[in-house]
Amino acid sequence: MFELKFHPAVKKDLKKIGKSVAREIKDKHFRNIKENPSTSENLSHMFKGLKSYHFKSGTVEYRIIHEIYECENIVIVLLIGKRENLYSKLKRRID
Repeated sequence: MFELKFHPAVKKDLKKIGKSVAREIKDKHFRNIKENPSTSENLSHMFKGLKSYHFKSGTVEYRIIHEIYECENIVIVLLIGKRENLYSKLKRRID
């Protein structure tokens, strides 16, 4: 199992999401990522090397963007949010 670490702004990401969805992320989706982070979708172009974990809550699509460090058994969560405008936020966050 991998250890999760978080970009400092991820706390703000979770606060912007409703409490029930944030709880679902912490209880279910973080566990899924810790158990098998490589099943997430590979990103391409400027985000090559990053992974995107997709899930839906109600009618809203969410993404958890993360980076895997296999040799250290660590996954760093970089961004959590709704699908819309997510990649422009990611670009600003990693620049």
